[in-house]
Amino acid sequence: MMELKHEKVKEELTAAPPSSRKSSYYLLTAYFVLGGLHELAHLVAARFLVPPSPSPCLSSSSSSSSSSCFSSFSVRASLSSIATALLRGFLGRYSVVSLGSSSSSSSSSSSSSDYDDEESSLSLSFDWTTTRRMVVHSGWIFSLLLAVTCHFLHLHYRSRRRRRDDCSGRRGVVGLDPAIVVVAYLVALEGFLTDVCGWAPVYRGDDILPNNVLVCFCGNFGILLLNSSWLSADGGNTALDVLEKMVSVTMMRGAQSGGVVTFEPDPTASPSADGPPPPLRGVRSRVVNAKRTDLSRRLRRKLERDNRARCFGVPLPGGPPRWTRSGPSKSNLVRGFFGHTRFATTSKATFDGTHPHRWSPRRNYRVFADTSASPATSTATSFAATSIGVENYVTHNGDFEFFQVNSKYYDVSLVQSWLEHVLHHPMPAAVDSAAIAGVVDLLRTKGSFALSARYALCLAMPRAKVEMEPNVRYPTVEEYEEIAKTFEDAWVALVAKNTHLHNHRNHHNHQAGDEQTERERLVAAVVAVLKRKLEVEVEQREHSPIGESSVYAPSSSLWSTRTKSASATTAISTLSKFLYSSSSAPSEEEHGGGDLHLFVRHTVDAFFDNDLLQTAKLFLENAKGSFGLCIASSLDAHRQVVLAARGQTMSIAFYPKKGLVCYGSEQAAVKAGLNYDLPENSATTDAASAASAASAEADYSDEADHAVRLDLDDLGGELCLLDWGNVGDDAAAAAPPAVSRPNRNLPVFSLMKQGTLRVVLLHQSKTCRDCHLSQRLTLLERNEFVKPLLNDCPDPILADLRDIPRVCSRIQDDWHDVGLNRMTAWNLANCIRARMNARKDGTVESHGGQVDLLVTGCEVSLWVAEQFASDLQKAFPRLFVRCVSSNKLLGLFGQELAMPCTGFPFGKKSLEMKGDPIIIIVSHSGGTFGPLACSNLLQSFSSSIFAVTSEWDTQIGKQLRSMYSDDLLSSRIFSTEVGVRPAEPCSVSVVATHQLLTNIFEHICVTIISDPHFRHLSGAVITERDLQILERCNQENLKALEEIVGVDCQGYEIHEKRSRTEKELRSAGDLWSEHILENAKAYIMSFIYIVGTVTAGYPLITGIATAAGLTTDWAFYITRFLDSLLYFWLPQINVLILRLIQGRNLRHRMVGRTVVIGDCPWVAQAAEAFLSKIFACSYSIAGLNVLSGNPADHLVHRHTHRVVRGSLLVCGRPDGRLSALTSLEASTCLSVNQASSIQSIGGTCESITIGHNKSKLPLSKRAIYLKSHRPLFLCEKVLDDIDAQEDLIRQRKEKIKGEKEKQKNRNSLISIATAITTRTRSSITNTGGHILELSLSRSRQARQTRSSASLLGAYVNLEKDARKRRNQTHGSHIGDELVTDVINAMVKERQGIENARRLFNEIDSDGNGLIELEEFIAAYQKKDANISREHLTKMFEEADIDEDGTLDFDEFLKVSKMPNLLAELSIKNRDNRGLVQVQASQERYFGEELRKSAPPGVNSMAMSQSQHFSMELYESRIASMQRFVAMTVMFHHMGMRVQTFFPKISFGLLGYRMDRTHSIMRIATTASPVSGADVRERMDELRLMLKVEKSVQLIERAWKNWKYGQKMIKA
Repeated sequence: MMELKHEKVKEELTAAPPSSRKSSYYLLTAYFVLGGLHELAHLVAARFLVPPSPSPCLSSSSSSSSSSCFSSFSVRASLSSIATALLRGFLGRYSVVSLGSSSSSSSSSSSSSDYDDEESSLSLSFDWTTTRRMVVHSGWIFSLLLAVTCHFLHLHYRSRRRRRDDCSGRRGVVGLDPAIVVVAYLVALEGFLTDVCGWAPVYRGDDILPNNVLVCFCGNFGILLLNSSWLSADGGNTALDVLEKMVSVTMMRGAQSGGVVTFEPDPTASPSADGPPPPLRGVRSRVVNAKRTDLSRRLRRKLERDNRARCFGVPLPGGPPRWTRSGPSKSNLVRGFFGHTRFATTSKATFDGTHPHRWSPRRNYRVFADTSASPATSTATSFAATSIGVENYVTHNGDFEFFQVNSKYYDVSLVQSWLEHVLHHPMPAAVDSAAIAGVVDLLRTKGSFALSARYALCLAMPRAKVEMEPNVRYPTVEEYEEIAKTFEDAWVALVAKNTHLHNHRNHHNHQAGDEQTERERLVAAVVAVLKRKLEVEVEQREHSPIGESSVYAPSSSLWSTRTKSASATTAISTLSKFLYSSSSAPSEEEHGGGDLHLFVRHTVDAFFDNDLLQTAKLFLENAKGSFGLCIASSLDAHRQVVLAARGQTMSIAFYPKKGLVCYGSEQAAVKAGLNYDLPENSATTDAASAASAASAEADYSDEADHAVRLDLDDLGGELCLLDWGNVGDDAAAAAPPAVSRPNRNLPVFSLMKQGTLRVVLLHQSKTCRDCHLSQRLTLLERNEFVKPLLNDCPDPILADLRDIPRVCSRIQDDWHDVGLNRMTAWNLANCIRARMNARKDGTVESHGGQVDLLVTGCEVSLWVAEQFASDLQKAFPRLFVRCVSSNKLLGLFGQELAMPCTGFPFGKKSLEMKGDPIIIIVSHSGGTFGPLACSNLLQSFSSSIFAVTSEWDTQIGKQLRSMYSDDLLSSRIFSTEVGVRPAEPCSVSVVATHQLLTNIFEHICVTIISDPHFRHLSGAVITERDLQILERCNQENLKALEEIVGVDCQGYEIHEKRSRTEKELRSAGDLWSEHILENAKAYIMSFIYIVGTVTAGYPLITGIATAAGLTTDWAFYITRFLDSLLYFWLPQINVLILRLIQGRNLRHRMVGRTVVIGDCPWVAQAAEAFLSKIFACSYSIAGLNVLSGNPADHLVHRHTHRVVRGSLLVCGRPDGRLSALTSLEASTCLSVNQASSIQSIGGTCESITIGHNKSKLPLSKRAIYLKSHRPLFLCEKVLDDIDAQEDLIRQRKEKIKGEKEKQKNRNSLISIATAITTRTRSSITNTGGHILELSLSRSRQARQTRSSASLLGAYVNLEKDARKRRNQTHGSHIGDELVTDVINAMVKERQGIENARRLFNEIDSDGNGLIELEEFIAAYQKKDANISREHLTKMFEEADIDEDGTLDFDEFLKVSKMPNLLAELSIKNRDNRGLVQVQASQERYFGEELRKSAPPGVNSMAMSQSQHFSMELYESRIASMQRFVAMTVMFHHMGMRVQTFFPKISFGLLGYRMDRTHSIMRIATTASPVSGADVRERMDELRLMLKVEKSVQLIERAWKNWKYGQKMIKA
């Protein structure tokens, strides 16, 4: 039995596999063939559905010119070859078709049509939209028909076999196999899901495909298109390009979701040829962004799908002939797009929470026709209300916290619950912005009595309040309409009696409500009618056997469907519950009609006044929070929109020549209009467009036509109404904007061509200064200070890296020239002098809590600023320099309840900012919330506020310019001129900020040390010679940056010989990218192996055994067992194979990698942020964990316990060849060695060092050397000369040895060599360690490579040799060396003071204890007659700190400790133009002049100690920057290798962009973690407190003076 069983199993496993393999081959073949036929159907349909045309392919992209066209379409079979297209169709399961239309760049592109006037038809008779749909649907229809055909054939052959009773197994064709039929249906289902449902994979080909291709797969912003050419010329493609660009820039503020709303004519309304457009309806397009998709592209596609499919397939309707008013008064419908990108703060990024928000759905209300408030008007023969759909949309940036009703604030959560009862619609989203939309629904009431009555009951009445569960049910919409009928009847009757109103019925609402008497008549008429109805209702209620309960039962279904026509009795009954205190008879006061009269009055006022501007005004007056608002309504969208800013920024750009208006919360986004031209209409344009184009060409030089920008006052709060009336209607253009009576006194400004756009501004702050609009506009065109947006590029990070040398070169050139930064530096120097004078005069106290200079910022900008503040504090120890995060400042000074800074020594007392301290805000974007809020908040403490930003035109720059005039002489902005950089991993922005701060550091130092008193007060450590060295290194730094990034300062690639460093960095990036990708590659190898072996039926070992003839039973089980083990360990085996092939370490762990970055704090943190953002969107199989630390401090303590086999460590090494940095490099190398020494199974972490020392650590994998482009320091020169002397001695010895062999005179040659060696060594010893005189003028790079330990030992030995010679002179023993040194130092210091005292007494000829100028000059000239009188005078003034004209002993002691003062006095800190400028050192090596002027016997190492501070500055300002750039080059190449891997293996289906993260928050404009809602109130409070404090101090001083005077009188 066992044998039979074995034979059966053996038969199944040996005989069955060939049959199954054959079937599997058929299935795979059928799947790929059927999929290819599906894609071929798309191509065939595209080829034959379009009629032949001789015209070339129409395209809105320049790249389309390179594509081939077949008739009026082109099939882009491949971007490079036909093979790629075949792979796409058969493996990738998609095809790329290029249609001959000016479609957009989205996959759902549509055709364009050009419009003429009213009588013309479409210029293109062919319907491209229909063609596109047919091409898309052809694939799945063909696949379905093919599957049905296969199914039919299968049934047919099966029935034939049954009839014939054929047992031979004939099957006809393979495709008739049942499995093949199933595959055919699966392919058809797959085609239906991709072609119809739009289930498409992520396609990374969007970056390289032209704009006109069709891909068939198996913060606030907005624009107003005042010129119809934006829509009629190319179907709105260019307009969508502008919108997409704005979205991409706004995405820097965070873009987890986004949406756009636009208004179009209601298709259900019948258009009128001689009337205005039909009522408008909103079309809202919203998307939630995925992790690896582009929100701007997804939003554009959604916008096209939602709009282009409407209105009979016309692309982006907004001014076509069917909506154009005929006759002499012709006007077009202006299309507006109002959008928002959201970065969720209080809730998840869901679809419901995506803007634009609308609370109440669209509903028809009876609205009185008013050209200022509605798109519909009354007819010429009748006067009545018209049923118009009403819907309101809101986009909001900020936070909505409280809303006020009857002088009481209610929390937003309570308002949300209350709105559900008031509006009778559930809350659309649990976000605060949706509540704003609900409040707007209550406030926007003009023209509708029903809406006005609702506003009066809910918000205007004295009893109005916000309740979670109201006791009285609010009226429904139908009941409000019934109540409104009384108002409507009274208003119609009043108009009919009034001839003046009847003659102006077309705009009666605009004029009738202006006169108060007319409103009083209407109120009286309505009160009389409603009073009678209420009395009847109360009487009926009293006689009713069971009174109707007035209590609203919350348990009842609030959202039940109501009867559309509510009876008048029910409406009046509901109204009476709000007007009377109880359900019983009204009291005498209520019977008098007090509440009724108020209700009617508020309703009438709201009917006339509550337009869009008044709505926004009422909301902001009663709301608390921060707001960047855009409010649009279907009643007003045909002519106006309202924008508002309070606590959040809002900018509006006007492009008169283009007929375009852009607005956005991101200031840079509104510059998108600069990148695009007005599209040209190929067909005959209408008269208005032609006249506009002609005027644009004629007046191109007119400054009034240049693009300008208006920045709303977000600090004080400002509203802006944009009213464009009826574009093209001259009479309407001349009319005033549609503004109700409460706001009609506001000034109106006309912009754009012929004043087609009217702007009304309303300031909330009463203290805001009034100025004309023209004084607030910023010129966008022909303005050197405004940088246009950069064009899109495939790799923004690489573009930033290659731009680093050019940017740094421009910053240095601008600093040396008289540019904007020089003007700002001049103002900074004046503020520094004023601050130092205040310290000198004693008006500013000097204590630890005082702040002289405050530096603030966030994230990367803060880390760079911390290094700047650290260097400044070291240079001036007595100067109180503080660097504090902007969030901490907001927490301390910007909150009602101060937020403690736990763990930091910052508090209100420890940060005492009095006496106008200097404040430098570092924010490269200029729009980050924390620094921007601080630029407003800190104005209460100081007027000396400066900003370091990317360009002059930023939000912080706007705030600072508001403090001063706009002239350059009062500039407070330092600009790197980098502009907007959309890549989230920061590289060029960090380097540019660091470079600019270096120049600012030099200027501050020059300003202080130029004045002896400032130098004394600040305790200056830095000298002019240190600044000269720093400036020389700063200039030579450009060459080093060029070699690191591989591009010169002009943007050209450098020669191959100079690109060694870049290649080495990219080679390291290649190595680490292989570490990261090994798991993904092993997974693919495993997949291929499993699919191949399982399909073939022969695993590896089994196949080998079968081929070798091992078919026995024991071999059968053994081979299967071994194959199972092989399957289990297959991923690890593949990883080992990859490592063997690539030559990588085999002992590394086969898990996700961790990169640890070690360097000084600002480099480590900035590099960590850079690398982590690069891998933020990578797939989990190629993920990366990034850590950082300071190797000279806590790297070992924080991360060595995490070291495992395969950990990756990159560490920046300070330049230990400098004596001041030798110990620092030794500590760094020790940390790297300790981390690399932790091993397991012989493996440890893989470390790479980057630095300027060529020596490689024995345990590190690589040592990347950065070439030094600077002269040697004195300490390097000493070591270099010693090496040269030793090399010279060695060469002489070798020469003597050779001559000795030739002459065979050994004894004489040895004596000669010994004599030469003795003389050389004795010369070095006698000169105190000096080198030969020839080497004083020689500077070369050291030839010998020394390790950090060798350098440390060399410098220690030099110091010990000097001490040893001193000890030998004094007869000390070596064991007593340390004690002797200390004692000698103390004795020497005491002897120096005593010698100085004797010298002081000798100079003091009159013996009064003071040295006068003449005595000082006489004494020094007696010693050295070559010293000029001018130099001695400068020395005297330098030492005379109290400026009394004499020197006391302490002041004279300072002169005695300055042996090199004469050399320093000869240094100039001004250029030949007289500008304060640090002159770069021209020495061949740093310290050359110092050695030449040094007195005899001074040791060179002792002199090199004077350069220690300049060495530290070189490390912090220059060398660290080079290491950071090197790391970014390495990390970028590593990330690029990983990014491009996935599209290659998936044929473009997978992929991501490493220049963005999941959150897409390049600029943190959201209040996090500290809110800024109280900043404005705190500013006013702090200013008042400072004023009171100054007043108290003034009174106190006056009292003390008076009291002192009284004492003197009595005395």
